[in-house]
Amino acid sequence: MTEVELIELLTRNIPRHKGDLKIGIGDDCSVIRAGKKDILISCDSLVEDIHFKRKWASWDVWGAKIAAAALSDIAAKGGKPCYAWVNLSIPKNVSAKQTQTFYNGLLKILKKFKTTIAGGNITKSPKGFSAILTVWGEIASGKAMLRDKAKGGDTVYVSGVLGKNDFVKSPHIKLGQWLVKKGCRCAIDVSDGLLKDLGHIAKASKVKIVLNAEKLPHEGPLKKALTRGEDYVLAFTGRLPYSNRYHMVGEVKKGSSCVQVVDSKGNLLSFPNSGFDHRITG
Repeated sequence: MTEVELIELLTRNIPRHKGDLKIGIGDDCSVIRAGKKDILISCDSLVEDIHFKRKWASWDVWGAKIAAAALSDIAAKGGKPCYAWVNLSIPKNVSAKQTQTFYNGLLKILKKFKTTIAGGNITKSPKGFSAILTVWGEIASGKAMLRDKAKGGDTVYVSGVLGKNDFVKSPHIKLGQWLVKKGCRCAIDVSDGLLKDLGHIAKASKVKIVLNAEKLPHEGPLKKALTRGEDYVLAFTGRLPYSNRYHMVGEVKKGSSCVQVVDSKGNLLSFPNSGFDHRITG
């Protein structure tokens, strides 16, 4: 069973909206009404041998990686990050010095975006290092960019190059806030691959998204760049003025919920898969 299938199984009877919970399961962040502002809550995980291997880089890189990934969800809403909670599970073969190096990498990213650690937990692990980071952000009431706000006639944009091999990508916090000021209502951060993540927008908004292959900024083979994930750029829709802060890559149309990629002649390109998906259980 895939991650998405398991989430659907576990949450099918859980309400997406209730009282001050304006957006629950199914978006980059939960959105909770709090007077004149909304609180944004998201969490991310980093598991050894799933998301990283020790031999790939030093421990501070992995701390920075989870911080950037978690804050990218706040960026996708257009919010201001404020607080974070860190949970660590540490095996015997990870030293206190290595853990401190991991924490320093995490702190470097959080401090850059003025996010304060407000608590957390530490426990031992029987095998492998893992971390869970929960983040709290804020935005003016009703202004968060959501997956279900794409409209036919919108242009599709991405905020950076897809397919880069860097372990740590800086979250596009300031751009997300700027987009909200410009009236943008729909965005997602690209964590599992552009095709898969735009698929979430297409499904939530009940629209068809058509991407132009020659307009997509990428490194390496196009099919890999669109499906490998962990780009942590923003993908968003709307009718925005020209800017060198993002790339216009396609359009939103009325139709069945799907994402298509066409070449310069309008021919459909095929992809064996749309993006990364954890195989959780049988």
